[in-house]
Amino acid sequence: MKGKTLFGKLSLLALFVVAFQSCKKENGIDNNNVIEAPYAVFVSDVNGTILNTNDGNNYKTIFPGDGTVPRALVTVGPNIIMIKNKEAFLSSNGGKNFNPLYPLAITVPTNIKWPYFILNVEDQDRVYTTSSLVLGSTLISYSQSNGAAWMTDTNRVNDTPFTVESYTELSNKTLYSFSVGSTAHYVSHLFSRASKDAPWKPVTSSGLPANFNFYLSHNGNTLIVTDYDGIKGSYYSNDFGATFSPYSGLPLNKTLYATYAPFDETVLVGTANMGVYKTNGAGTFVPSNSGIDVGTSVYSITAKSNLYKNGVIKKYVYIATSTGIYKSEDLAQTWVKVKQGDYRLIY
Repeated sequence: MKGKTLFGKLSLLALFVVAFQSCKKENGIDNNNVIEAPYAVFVSDVNGTILNTNDGNNYKTIFPGDGTVPRALVTVGPNIIMIKNKEAFLSSNGGKNFNPLYPLAITVPTNIKWPYFILNVEDQDRVYTTSSLVLGSTLISYSQSNGAAWMTDTNRVNDTPFTVESYTELSNKTLYSFSVGSTAHYVSHLFSRASKDAPWKPVTSSGLPANFNFYLSHNGNTLIVTDYDGIKGSYYSNDFGATFSPYSGLPLNKTLYATYAPFDETVLVGTANMGVYKTNGAGTFVPSNSGIDVGTSVYSITAKSNLYKNGVIKKYVYIATSTGIYKSEDLAQTWVKVKQGDYRLIY
C-alpha cells in the first residue's frame, strides 16, 4: 500500500510538472523568453553616424558619419526616411544605403529646429512632411508608398497653402498640424484633419501666447504644444485644441528639445543641461533624472516595447543625450546609461 501511495504521489507530481511546463513551453521553447514582436531603435551621434539596436544594449553602426547630424529619422513600412540639412533620403535596406528623394517634392526648411515636421500616420497609410519645393512656399507633402513617391497635399479649406512646422496624431486618430508663423489667410496656428480624405481645417484656439516657437506633441487625446526656446514652457488642451492651459514646473529659458508621451502614460520633456522632466499627473513637471549624469542635455526621446509569446509586454523608454544613450524600464522613473557618447537623435 505504501508503494502504491508513493507511486501515486510521484505520478501526480509528474503530471504537475508536465502541466507547468506546457504552460511555459511550446515545442521545447520557453515562451517567457521568446520575443514575438521585437523593436528596433535607430540613433544618431553628433557626427551623424547612425546606429541600430534591438535590445538597447548592443549597438551596430549601419551608416557612417559625415559630420552632419540628421534632423529626423522615421521608419515607414520596410523603409527609413532621413532628413539631413534640407534634403530627404530613403533607405530600403535597413539604413545601409540612403538615396536622395530630391526632386520628389521634399525640401525641408532649415529653420525648423525640431524633428516633428515629419510623421508616419499608420492608420492613414501615409507619411506627412513639410516641403518648401513648390514655388518657394512651405507646403504639406505626403507619401502613400512608404516614402518612395510624394505629392503635395491640396485638400485644405479654400485650398489655401499654410506653413506647417510640426504634426501629431491623437489617440482618436485626429491629425493636427501647427503653423508657427502667421499667414495672410488664417489667424489660427492650429489645423486638424479628421481622416485622410477630410480637408485640413483651422482650429480656433485660446490660451496660447503668440509668436513663439511651439511644436506639437500629444498624450492620448491631450494635445500638447511646447516652446522649443523654453520661454513659454509647455501647454496642453483637453478639448481638442479649443483651449490651452500652461503646464508648470519646467525650467525657464532652457531649450526644450523634445516632448514625448511614452505609451500615452506620462509626458516627458528633454531639456538643455537639466536632463528629463516628467509630469506628475497634475499638470506639473518635475525632474526625473535618477541615473542621468548632472548637466546632461536631452535631445531626443522614444519608447519601444517587446511582445513575448506568452503575451507579456515589456516597455522601454530611450533618450539620446549629450552624455550617452539612456534606457528606462520603469516609465522614466530611473535611467541606466547603456552607451557613452554624444547622441542627438533617437527613433
